Amino acid sequence: MIIVTSRETIDFSGQDRDRVASSLQELFRNLYEQSEIVQEVLIDGVSFREGYREYLLENWNTVRRVEIRTVHAADLVRDIVEDLRGYLPRVMNACDSISELFYGEMDQEDWAHFGQLTEGINWVSQSVQVIRHHLERTGDNADQLAVLTGFEIDLAAQLSELARELESGDHTAAGDRIKYELPPLFQTLLDQLAAG
Repeated sequence: MIIVTSRETIDFSGQDRDRVASSLQELFRNLYEQSEIVQEVLIDGVSFREGYREYLLENWNTVRRVEIRTVHAADLVRDIVEDLRGYLPRVMNACDSISELFYGEMDQEDWAHFGQLTEGINWVSQSVQVIRHHLERTGDNADQLAVLTGFEIDLAAQLSELARELESGDHTAAGDRIKYELPPLFQTLLDQLAAG
């Protein structure tokens, strides 16, 4: 098995499974320590975005070539910040329009729209988590780190209350929360990201 990264080519031919396993663990640890994030692993031309470690260990004796494609964490975070800057205004607009659905009888299509909003909020949350983790690792921008941490705490609290309101069937309170509580959180996050 030949493994190719942006920095080196490693030949694991003739090594037993345990040696391949420990070498792979060391390789991925080194990539992490160099702030290289694995985006894709091509195994004999087949693209993997997850599950590649397990696949390699299960098929270590038949795999011929592995190409590990990475992106530097700072570049990834910069891209995520740009995506968030464009996406947050759309989420705030969606909060405004979807909240109106909760003031009447909701049908299946209305719930589907709410589901899309939930997916969008989850993506924002996951993106903030990636940025926060990067800032914690690098020790950069303590002010931004504090805002991101506060955002995550506040968003989790609002979503917990929203879930409680939905479970109890209080759609008016849920609509109010979506309309009046969530957009200011997203605006604060957007302002922080715009400030850099």
